[in-house]
Amino acid sequence: MRTLVTAALIVLAVAVVVFLLAQIVSIVLLVLVAIVFAEGIRPLVERLTRMRWPQPLAIITVYVALLAFLAALIALLVQPIVSEAQQLASNFPTYQRNFLSFFHNLETQLHFNVDISKQIASALGAAQQVLFTIGATIFGVLVNFVLVLVIGFLWLVSSERLKKFSISLVPIRHQSLATDILREIGFRMGGYLRAVAINSLAVGVATGVASAILGLPSPILLGIFAGLAGAIPIVGAVLGVVPPFLLAFTIGPGWAVLVLGVMLFIQLVDANTVVPIVLNRAVALPALGVVLALLIGGTLQGVIGALLAVPVAAAIQVIILRVLVPVVYYAQGRYDEAYNTAYQTLTPKLKEQEGS
Repeated sequence: MRTLVTAALIVLAVAVVVFLLAQIVSIVLLVLVAIVFAEGIRPLVERLTRMRWPQPLAIITVYVALLAFLAALIALLVQPIVSEAQQLASNFPTYQRNFLSFFHNLETQLHFNVDISKQIASALGAAQQVLFTIGATIFGVLVNFVLVLVIGFLWLVSSERLKKFSISLVPIRHQSLATDILREIGFRMGGYLRAVAINSLAVGVATGVASAILGLPSPILLGIFAGLAGAIPIVGAVLGVVPPFLLAFTIGPGWAVLVLGVMLFIQLVDANTVVPIVLNRAVALPALGVVLALLIGGTLQGVIGALLAVPVAAAIQVIILRVLVPVVYYAQGRYDEAYNTAYQTLTPKLKEQEGS
């Protein structure tokens, strides 16, 4: 009876926790974004604190530098972005007619019949509506951005005390291991943010420049979209190619093939240079793990879930491989293997830092 009551209480507690998390999932996601952001700028803050700067002043200095950079970027891009967005919205009917004309000619030549007029009109209409409502979207993003800055500041100020308290709850013989695991989780989350920023910038600039050279409409918007899509591993590479490819049909089908080849070449170069250097070395997740994390995160919480899926999966991987697996090995009597597995750092770049 005691066992049944204990099991029932555990199930009830888990159900209550899941219910509460479902009610506050937006807040949890916002906090996770803030933690990833804070861990991403932690190396800059620590560099200033090593120069005897007070930690709050170091955080504020990094914030001011980032905001100044964003302000300068917005000042340079806001006018061309607005102009291109208005031009793109006004030319949507023309793009729609050109694409449908090309598709109908293709139907005639290949002798098939597929009515996609309604689908094309619906898709373009939805995209046009997004352009018209972009102001409200930007306002919501700005509000969340301010909250992320505030929560990130509080995390950087108080995280060390929270870590020390959490580690103090672990048996003394395992406290050094717990410290190292928390350090690796923080490194992976922060490294993911820095890697995504570098990768998105590289893809966005390359796509924008290539779109301008190829004479596509709205090259700045295409570059920004490709850069933002590049924040989503694997899937983002496909998403970033679609708008330039579709807009190329407004020039001609042969031009669309050329644009597709150029965009795929950019993604191929990125996948074999920037991604292995900055993303794989920081996150160290296998490709299957990345895909599964994206599918689960995207299914549960859409775009924001997909963006957070990789750093969360990386943290879970650290816990599984450095905590759960050693526990299983130890229970099987494989003591040396359990010890080696627990103290084996998983992130390549972190290994290099430990070696130096």
